[in-house]
Amino acid sequence: IFKNVLCGERDSASSDSLCALWQEQVYTVGDAFIKSLVPPVISMQSEALSKVEAEYPDPARGREIRVSVIIPTINEPAISKVINETRQALKHFEAEVIVVDKSTDDTAKKARKAGARVITQEKIGYGNAYMLGFRYVAPATDIVVMIDGDYTYDPYEIPLLLDPIVDGYADLVLGNRFAHLDEGAMNRRNRLGNRIITTTINVLYKLRLKDSRTGFRAVRRSSLNVLDMVSEGMTFNSEMIIDARKKSLRIVEVPVRYRQRVGQPKLKAYKDGSQILMLIVRMVRDYNPLSIFFPVGVIMIVAGIAFWLSVLQEWLATHTATRLASIIGGTMLFLAGLQIVFFGLLADIILVALRSRRQ
Repeated sequence: IFKNVLCGERDSASSDSLCALWQEQVYTVGDAFIKSLVPPVISMQSEALSKVEAEYPDPARGREIRVSVIIPTINEPAISKVINETRQALKHFEAEVIVVDKSTDDTAKKARKAGARVITQEKIGYGNAYMLGFRYVAPATDIVVMIDGDYTYDPYEIPLLLDPIVDGYADLVLGNRFAHLDEGAMNRRNRLGNRIITTTINVLYKLRLKDSRTGFRAVRRSSLNVLDMVSEGMTFNSEMIIDARKKSLRIVEVPVRYRQRVGQPKLKAYKDGSQILMLIVRMVRDYNPLSIFFPVGVIMIVAGIAFWLSVLQEWLATHTATRLASIIGGTMLFLAGLQIVFFGLLADIILVALRSRRQ
């Protein structure tokens, strides 16, 4: 197109050279303009995709970064493979592997033999395992990596999660499993549940995540210290994202591979899914009450006005008002909606004051 429009048919070599120069300038400007339109998240994911093919980061650069990898386990047949590949992936970093174990088989023995530090979990729960592991992280650690012990995630992709933090544009990095999802790795029910939960979090907290339920993530140690997480079950992952968002931490997604698990699944879809949705609502109530109270109050106010309009229409037509129930119902809805809006505003003002006082 550029050749026909800008150059047309050229007879001389000098004209061809001038035409080629114009084309090069147009391509340069056009490429810069298109890149400026691409959202940051997409460019980060494209960059991460290109890094999959890289063998390892610069060794000199890695030695300056200390990484702790936490793996929660309950009877994991593939734990030795996960640990060995994790250590190989981080051979250019100062790294430690911590296994928080609640197994009844020889998982702990295999983990120790593979060179991991094993912590016995007394309580139960996915979140409890990680919070216990966080307490045993080395003081000099710069980045904490979270990965499952069932070999669903590829340990060789851990550097992909580290790069955005090391490069300074992320505090929490999530591995998007849907970018490279192996066939049979996730059933339709879990996909639907993940989509519902992720969409809810995106809408309520103004995020653009593709996979909020991923168990493959990395977090800056200094950022981890400011997070307040209390969930001991499967709601832990969602709570970390929500709290990170409320603390204004930078959240980035990178594409990762997700494989069929080795061993028995630990997720209870319906129970854990309902708890996660309740957690999201509760976190909104505690962190941003106006986002719930304001829409509810406005809907009630509009409904009350609608009742009044029906009564007003009857009065204008007949000069009588016979719909007493509509008058009373509309008034109650209007006043209740107004109170809910004011309650949300008051709660938001109090929370802002408490946050400022805490800071």
